[in-house]
Amino acid sequence: MLRTFLPLALGLCLSAVALAQARAPIPSVVLDHMNDLDRRCVAAGGRAGEGRFVVAQDFTGDGRLDYLLSEGDYHCVGRPGLFRRGGVARVDLFVVDARNAARRVYSDQLIGYRVLAGQPAKVQVARQGAACGAGSTARTQCAAQLAWNGNGFGEAVAVSDAKAPSAIAAAGSPATPSGSEAANAGAGAIAAAAAGSTPVALVVGPEARPRFLADCRQTYVSRSADAARWADEQCVADWGKIEASAAVTDALLAALSATPGEVVALAALRQRLAGVRWAARPGGRGLSASGRLGEFEVSVTGSPAAKTLGVNWSEVGAEPPYDIVGAMRARGVTLTELACEEFGSGEWQRVFAGHAPGRAPFRLELGQRVAPFANSNSYYGATIDLSGRVPAPSAARQTCANPSNMIL
Repeated sequence: MLRTFLPLALGLCLSAVALAQARAPIPSVVLDHMNDLDRRCVAAGGRAGEGRFVVAQDFTGDGRLDYLLSEGDYHCVGRPGLFRRGGVARVDLFVVDARNAARRVYSDQLIGYRVLAGQPAKVQVARQGAACGAGSTARTQCAAQLAWNGNGFGEAVAVSDAKAPSAIAAAGSPATPSGSEAANAGAGAIAAAAAGSTPVALVVGPEARPRFLADCRQTYVSRSADAARWADEQCVADWGKIEASAAVTDALLAALSATPGEVVALAALRQRLAGVRWAARPGGRGLSASGRLGEFEVSVTGSPAAKTLGVNWSEVGAEPPYDIVGAMRARGVTLTELACEEFGSGEWQRVFAGHAPGRAPFRLELGQRVAPFANSNSYYGATIDLSGRVPAPSAARQTCANPSNMIL
């Protein structure tokens, strides 16, 4: 599908600011780049899908529309992640002159970016690893704001410290990469000026682990003085469950709308969750999409607007190795328990009202069952509501005595 005639399609990608400007034909250099992505997608066995990967804004302040193209946001149906390798993707900025000729003035491999409304619009970029400079490790994330100097874009403002995880990591896939999760970090757009924008990804700060370990030890010891002998070792194991939950937690948070009442289209949700291997057809009745993320089965209800996103794990005889609530809290999410019901040792269901930075309020339901026998199934699952409505408290609130995985 060559994009040789795109005024209407491209108009869907523009913010209200851009739509208010007179729009000249798309420069051939930009069209060539868009068409090249189509060709590469088809050559890889996929087909061009719908999705916003072009942002048209005035990035230089001259009143003319310029173009940002994010390969990581290109939706190649059948080949997800084709243009996002190793957690990074290419972002290009094209500046348009008075003759409507465009030239590429910026190109980089990024883990994420966002566009801030203004005159001119601002672009903030996020990188990872060696790209953050001397002294950086593979887990280092850094971010900066670009500034137009009349000829190109330089980095004028540091948005985050190069030695600390960035708050501008992309939200299309898991953020806060650690260890094996680093390869799953996305490079999707965070177009703050456009409706339906992806919220900024949340990261685990350097203080989260020591704070968790201290709170965890105190909780165990407060229940039994004997726990002082083994609490530290157990708390390290509990933190391991939080780390193991990174990818699925980031996917749940990336699915949320940025503002209350804003709906998330099913197509946009699939694009945000680039780490999910989506099935060609939904895997069950009532589902609009399904797939797999690591050890979790992923399910979505609602179309064309997604209503819920669910993730479920199960295994025979194994203890659930995950803690999504702890992983969310480690990312600065406030969770207030609305209801909790126990069905016996190791089996429970809990409901939370959630408030996360840069996101609409949400309802989170979790369930867990630890296999009572070696040949029985254990399961662990979570469902998040995508309506953006504030969850109502339960009329008859119950309290669980000591549900596991919920110590933070």
